[in-house]
Amino acid sequence: MKRISREIKIGAAFIVALALLYFGINFMKGSNVFSRYNTYYTVLKHSGGLASSSAITVNGYQVGTVSNVAYDYTAPNRIVVTLRVAESLRLPKGSRAVVVSSMMDGSSISLKLAQGTEYYADGDTIGNGVANGMMAEVENVMLPQINAMIPKVDSLITALTTLVSNPSLTNSLSNVERISSKLDYTVDELNRVFHSELPQLMNSLQGTADNMDNITSDLATIDFAQTMERVDSTLASMQALSAALMSDQSSVGRLLNDTAFYSNLNGVCTNANALIEDVKAHPARYINISVFGKKSK
Repeated sequence: MKRISREIKIGAAFIVALALLYFGINFMKGSNVFSRYNTYYTVLKHSGGLASSSAITVNGYQVGTVSNVAYDYTAPNRIVVTLRVAESLRLPKGSRAVVVSSMMDGSSISLKLAQGTEYYADGDTIGNGVANGMMAEVENVMLPQINAMIPKVDSLITALTTLVSNPSLTNSLSNVERISSKLDYTVDELNRVFHSELPQLMNSLQGTADNMDNITSDLATIDFAQTMERVDSTLASMQALSAALMSDQSSVGRLLNDTAFYSNLNGVCTNANALIEDVKAHPARYINISVFGKKSK
């Protein structure tokens, strides 16, 4: 048996290495060289971030990869995208290749299958579209809003800086701290009152309530009707006595109501006063004192 030359071994190893490199590159791209594919084309005005090995999906399931993205220099605004799709997937005519952008996975192709019985053949060009993914929403909606908010944020930061640097804020914080300390003291005092003085007050109130109950019980035992009857009887007696005293038939009534008696009494008083004045003025007329026992005239 002839020995294999060294050159043949090197050549075989090189061929095997190339094969492994080919299979490895395709494996990294997500392509299976042992699977059969159909090739389709779609034309875009903007690549949307597509690149070779970008995934092609149907309802989220990968059915192929983008094999090439090339600019058509023969016509403006034409980017030709080559799609390698599994041969077992038949594309009905009217299907579209929609570019989908994602912040996590980049851009990919989502095949929107149409309903029909006629299918695209290998090498046909299919329709396309661009979906408003998250990146498009960020670029078209959020970025303008953020740009509009930046001046407001600057004004807010300036106002906050002015507020923080104002000495009044420091004074206000100091006042708040003092108020907080006073509130703490007040809370401590309230706790002391509730725990020490309030129970004593409640006991006093309870004693007062008991006394009121006793007074109420004593009042309940009093016969108010009989007492009021006695009061009415006493008042009636007083009225009768007053009427009797004021009557002309009684001595007291005559004494009080007789004007002649009043005049006589007034005259007696006047004469008595005159007599007293005369006694004071001429006492010898009325009193004679004999030192030697001589009879007075």
